[in-house]
Amino acid sequence: MAPTFSLNERTAIVTGGSRGIGYAVAAALIQAGARVIITARGEEALAAAAVTLGPNAIARRCDNADPADIARMVAACWQLGPIDILVNNAGISPYYKRAEHVTVDEWDAVASVNLRGMYFASIEFAKRLFEAGRPGSIINVSSVAGIVPLDRLGVYSATKAGVHQLTKALALEWADRNVRVNAIAPGWTETDFTSDLFASRHGERLLADVPMGRLAAAGDIAGAAVFLASDAAAYITGAILPIDGGRSVR
Repeated sequence: MAPTFSLNERTAIVTGGSRGIGYAVAAALIQAGARVIITARGEEALAAAAVTLGPNAIARRCDNADPADIARMVAACWQLGPIDILVNNAGISPYYKRAEHVTVDEWDAVASVNLRGMYFASIEFAKRLFEAGRPGSIINVSSVAGIVPLDRLGVYSATKAGVHQLTKALALEWADRNVRVNAIAPGWTETDFTSDLFASRHGERLLADVPMGRLAAAGDIAGAAVFLASDAAAYITGAILPIDGGRSVR
């Protein structure tokens, strides 16, 4: 079975690939044989991540809140050669507070990266696949919050639910051109985004909602991305795969 999971001679873009889940996914894709282009806004951290990932990693700066910058990035990546895989991982969750305290600017910031950015990255990638007559795999990194809404994360939950519907809609539209679109929905994961939250007074309560009794490690998420990118998942499109320690079935 091993060859069906191989990503040899394939190239992937991983947005938000300089840390956390994105970095773990990039490392797993490289381990499976792929060349990976990681993107992020912070150039210094991005360059350092590419060095750590090794010779099969390339860094390209991109602001996922800016559709024009996304188009520039995708075009620049394709100049290096055809791209086979897009992992839409870039996302933000900058606050943890009740809905009535969310400002218009905060709403727009979250939605522009988590939903709009993912949409336009997918479109720019798919258009080039269509022009080249090539198959491809798009993997959207969503969240269990898109399945089971999380309190104090209303806007984040709404964007992730939107990602799930977008995943299904694009999978339906593009199946006849052999472009597969799937999503993985992590639960609470140990990253720098969640460390402060789980160190706060809310941490014990949130952890108690996870049937497996622990947070995910970023590596727990990465294997699913490799699977969905590979030929082992050649007949899978429009799927939402929870990786949440049972949180969504509680």
